[in-house]
Amino acid sequence: MLILYIETNMIMAIAKGRDLEAEQFLLNSPSSIHIVIPAVCYIEAINTYRKDKEYQLKFQAEMDKQINESIRDQKSIHAKSFSRHLQKASIENTLLLNDIQNRFSEIINLLIENAENINFNSGIIKVISDQVLQEKETFLIKNDLIDNLISQSILDHANQHPNDQKVFISGNTKDFSKQNVQETLNGADIQYFSTTKNFMGWLESQSL
Repeated sequence: MLILYIETNMIMAIAKGRDLEAEQFLLNSPSSIHIVIPAVCYIEAINTYRKDKEYQLKFQAEMDKQINESIRDQKSIHAKSFSRHLQKASIENTLLLNDIQNRFSEIINLLIENAENINFNSGIIKVISDQVLQEKETFLIKNDLIDNLISQSILDHANQHPNDQKVFISGNTKDFSKQNVQETLNGADIQYFSTTKNFMGWLESQSL
C-alpha cells in the first residue's frame, strides 16, 4: 500500500481551480493508494475560504458602489460604458464565488468520505508543546504553528506505518521544501512532491 499525505494547500488549489490533476486524481485514485490528511487542515482550509470569501464580498460591494456612482452621471458616455462593464463584472464575480463554493464543498465531502484523518493525540500535543516551551522555539517550520501541527501529524502517522511506502504532496514549497524539513521527511521515509503532476509522473514509473 502507498500512503499519500495531503494538506490544506491541495484543498484550496482544487477549490480555486488551480490543480486539475489533483481533482481528477482524488476522484479516481487507485485502491492501492491510501489518502491521509491531518484533521487540522480542514480547519485551516475553512478559515482560508472564509477570509477569501470576505475579501471577494468586499470587492463586490465596492463594484456595486462604483456602479451606482457611474449611473448617476447623466452626461459622460464613459460613465455609461463603465457602468455596463462593471455590471457584467459583478455578475461574473458572483458566479465565480459560487463556483469556488461548490468546488470547496465537493472536495471537503470527498475527503471526509475517502481519506483517513489524523487527529491530535497526546504524542503530537507533547511534541508541539515542548517546542513552544523551549527558551528558543525549536519548531521544524519557523513562525508557523499550523504548518508545524501538520508536519508533526504526518510524521507521527508515518512512524506508525514503517513498512508502507509514503509520499507527501504540498504546493507550499516555502515551508515544506526547506532542507531541514526535507531531511526530517526523508528520515520518516516520506518522499515529497511539490505538484500533483510530478507525483503522478513518479507514480506511473512505479507501476503501482
